[in-house]
Parts: sequence; C-alpha cells; structure tokens
Amino acid sequence: MGSAAASMLMDDSEHPTDTAIPTSTTSLARLSCTSCRDRKQKCDRNLPVCRRCTSLRNDCVYPSSRKSGQGKRKQVRDLEAKLFQLEDQLRTIGHSADADRCNSPQTVRIAVSSNVVYSSPVASSADQSWLSEATIQEGRDVGEPRSHQRQQLADWLANSELELTELDDAPLSRDLIEELTTLYFKNGYHCSPMIHPSRYLESLRSDVPSRQPPLFLQLVIMATGASTDPSYASLAMSLYRRARKLAEQDEAKEPNAFMLAHAQCWVLMASFEAQSTLFSRASLSLGKSIRIAQILNLHQLDRCPQPPSLFQSHLEPPSSRNLDWIEMEERRRTWWVIYSADRLVFATSALPSIIDDRMVHTLLPKPEEAFTSGGEETPQEHTNTLHQALRERSPPVSRLGARALAAHLFYRAVDLETTESRPEAQAEHNLESYWARQQDVGNDLLALLISLPRDLRLPASIGCQDTIYIHVLIHTALMCLHKTAIRKAAEDGGRGTEASFVKAQGRSNLLAAAAQVIAIIRSIREEDLTEALKNPIQGYATYIASLVFLEDFALTRFEGSRANVVYLFDMLQRFSQTHPVARMLAGQLGHELERLEVGDTAMG
Repeated sequence: MGSAAASMLMDDSEHPTDTAIPTSTTSLARLSCTSCRDRKQKCDRNLPVCRRCTSLRNDCVYPSSRKSGQGKRKQVRDLEAKLFQLEDQLRTIGHSADADRCNSPQTVRIAVSSNVVYSSPVASSADQSWLSEATIQEGRDVGEPRSHQRQQLADWLANSELELTELDDAPLSRDLIEELTTLYFKNGYHCSPMIHPSRYLESLRSDVPSRQPPLFLQLVIMATGASTDPSYASLAMSLYRRARKLAEQDEAKEPNAFMLAHAQCWVLMASFEAQSTLFSRASLSLGKSIRIAQILNLHQLDRCPQPPSLFQSHLEPPSSRNLDWIEMEERRRTWWVIYSADRLVFATSALPSIIDDRMVHTLLPKPEEAFTSGGEETPQEHTNTLHQALRERSPPVSRLGARALAAHLFYRAVDLETTESRPEAQAEHNLESYWARQQDVGNDLLALLISLPRDLRLPASIGCQDTIYIHVLIHTALMCLHKTAIRKAAEDGGRGTEASFVKAQGRSNLLAAAAQVIAIIRSIREEDLTEALKNPIQGYATYIASLVFLEDFALTRFEGSRANVVYLFDMLQRFSQTHPVARMLAGQLGHELERLEVGDTAMG
C-alpha cells in the first residue's frame, strides 16, 4: 500500500510508548483514545491503556492533539479492507483479465472488467493522468460484453453487505467519470441542453486542475448519467449526495463568489430530485438556481443599459468579460433551462413562480447546431426575446427555444385558472376579460404547434425526445385550458355567453387534447417511452389525460374512454418499478378509479 499505510498496520511493539501516549504527569490522558472515539464510546482515559481497550484487546492509542487525523486514517483502513473484499468477490465471477490490470500493490480498486468503479486514495502519482485514452480503450477491449459486466455489478451491489453510503467519500476512477459523463450527454442532455459538450469534455480531461469543471458540477452530471443506465443506477444517489455536499461547502467558503457552474449544478440537482420524487427539495434547489442566475444577470443578458443593482460586480457588460459567442450562448441556454423549470413547477405544484416575465430580457437560444459548432459553420438564425416571439408568433429556431415557449404557455394556461379563482375576479367585466385571455392563450398554443420546425413535427420525429416533450406539453396545456373553460361556462350561467354551447365545445376540445396525448404515447417505441417517462412532466401529462378519460367514462359510460384509462393506468403500473414518479401517479390514479366507483369496471 505504501509506507504510510504500512506504518499504521504495524504492531504496538514497534511503536515506542512515548510516541503513542501523550506525556502527562497525571494518570488520565487529555483526550479519549482513537478506538473509543471511532466507536463513539465513552473512554475512561486511563494510562497507558483504557479499560475498554483492555477488555476488547484493542490497540489503545491516545492522540497528541484533536487534529491528529488518526480517526480519518482508521476510516481509510476500514474502507480499504472493504474494497479488498469487494475486489475478491468480483474476481470470482469471471473478471480475471481486469483483476490482473487492477492488482497493483499501489492501487486498490473495485473493478468490473471495462469499468473501474472506485479507486483507493493510495494510487501513485503516475496514475493521476486524466482519462487516458489508452487506459479507457484498454478497459473496453477486455473481458465479457459490457452490458453483461454491468448487470453483474448491479446484481452484486444489490446483494452486498457493503452500504453504498460508505462509498460516498471514495475517490472516483477516471474510467467511471468518463463513462457516466458520456451517459449524461447521450441520454440526459436533451432535458437540459445548456452545457457545451465538447468544451466540457475538453476541460474535464485537462491535466490542469484549475481548468477542470468544479467537482460539484462533475458529480451531479455523473449522477444524472448514472440514473439513465440500470447498470449504474445504484450509484446515482451516492453521487448526487456528494455533489450537493460539495456545492454547499463551496458556497460556505465563498458566499458571494457565484459562477455559472453554481446555477447549472443546482438546476441539474433539482431535476434529479424531481425524478426521485423529492419534490420539496427540488423546489428549494430550483429556487437557489434561479436566484444565482439572477445575481449573475442571466435573465437580462441582452438588456442595455443594465439597471442599477447591489450585485453590480455581476452586471458588467459581456464584452468587458471577454466572453466568446459560445460562452454567451451557454449563459442564455442556462437561463432558459432554469426558466422552463420554474414555469413547470408552478403549473404542476401550485407553488408561486419566482421569475417575473417582465424582467426577462435575454434572447431565446439559437439553433443547437450553431451552438455545438460555435456558430462558425452553421448560419446563426435571428432570435427574439420571449415577448417578441409571443407578440409576433414567430417560429422557434431551436429545440430549447420551443421547450421554453411551450413551458411558458403551459404556465399561462394554468395561471389563468389560478387567477380566475380569486374572489376579485368574479365580476362580470373580469369574466369577459377571462374569455379574451383564454382565447389568446389557446391561439398562442395552436400557433406554436403549427410553427414548430420540421425536426420537431409529428409523426416524422416521433423518435426525438424533444418532439415528444413539446407536443405532450402543448396538449396538456390545452387540456388545462379547456377544463377551466368548462367550469367557467357553468359559473357564467348565461351572463353574456352561451353556457351550454361553450361547455359542449370545451368538453369536445378537452377530449381531443387528451386523445392527442394518448395517440403520441401509443406511437412511441418502448425504449423511447421508458426514457420519456423519466421526465416528471410526461408522467404528469399521462395522469391528466387519464383523469379526462376517467371523468368522461363516469359521465357517459363510453367504452372508448374506459379503454384509454385502462391503457394509461396499465402503462404507469408497468413503469412503476423503475420510475418513482410513475409509481406515485399510478397510486393516485388507482384512488381516483375507486373514488368514481369505476375501478372494478375499468380493471375488469
């Protein structure tokens, strides 16, 4: 292991007594022995050996000061012993080729052929070169097929007595960092396309620590990547906990020194927490991300002149900070990812939104191709602010821009219902105003649906997660809009509107929007549906559509609505084993089936 580790394992006879026990003229030591401290037991501090160590036959060592670090070294030794045990277990399931590669006396590793999962902190300095291509390629060419190896690792971890929480502080290997980061950009990036992929990977592989991304951002990206692959899913929560801990520690050290990485980290953590049904924590993480983004002035990047602020150091013109086009676009994209999340949280939780649209003066994102290429090869299409895009109903030029517009209109559709439920909104002139605003939101939703670019249209792009998300979100917004219209028509009672006609038309539009949602779901391949339902909004849309069909079946006993409810309920149950949000929504839908007394019929 090395001289330091070897010296800790030496017998007491090899250590002179005066180095292990602090000099004292009394019969009691000044501090508890390390053995009792590690076990969090009371120590009588007798010299030269305490009673507990005498009875347990433990080595009794008294620290010379409170910062001796003996306890930490003991934890390292315990972790190394468990890592050795885990390595031995893995060798028995046919990974001899990788075991030979990882059997250096200077490195202790948990390994599964092509994936070195964790490395001990005693690796030699020569091994510290970041993400060596030769090392990565060597791992990929050795042993059994990668999917089989991953499954064996997942099975072993599931049955192991080693708690994953004990690995929360273990160093990560280069191969694992590369693998999980790649999984993020392959499977999870489309939900939050704000980080420039090639620049991030280039900085990640840098040999200069100061050029690498902050560790908390690396960890939350890896946690998201791990959550997208069943073979690594058991590591996701541990990586997330480490990311959150480091982000909080970083803020405590420099409370006023925020970077773009802080805003990106917290919005990614909010997304991870929402997918894990930690909704309260996700709301807090998102709130922190929003405030950091506003302090960094991401919401007013294209406003000139900048308004006065206490955070003036963060409001310098972009040109004075020597930001290139990619860096500016990454800031815009980070803002719109955060903005979309805020709108969706309000629409699905009834929590107040934090962002005021009137204060947003940042252009919508440019095309993804221009962003990834740096805008040099792809012509940069003109983009508007959110207000201009809505006023002119101009088509979005990027997938993220379309997501942001859909999230904004979803927010407006739900906000319309929330606003009109207030007592002051019940006056007759306010009801007339409601119908005008309801029509505006409906027209904006349909205009966005019609103006979507070719690569976001159905059915041609049904395999694109962005296409699925945007279309489902638009139709869910329409469902919310028409449901409110039906209720308003009943409340209006003929005061200036044809209530019966409006209710009938609203019910027809409501069922049509729900039918569009289920038609999209039926058209998606199983593997794409698995990925789509990881987004809580997709599960929420499925749940809303189910309630629409369930209510129609309860009123009309229409067999088609019953069949649709059964299909959506079965789908949520099918994914409930691997998707926490689907499991939660399946339970709620089951209660609704029982409440409307159609559960036995619907399931029968």
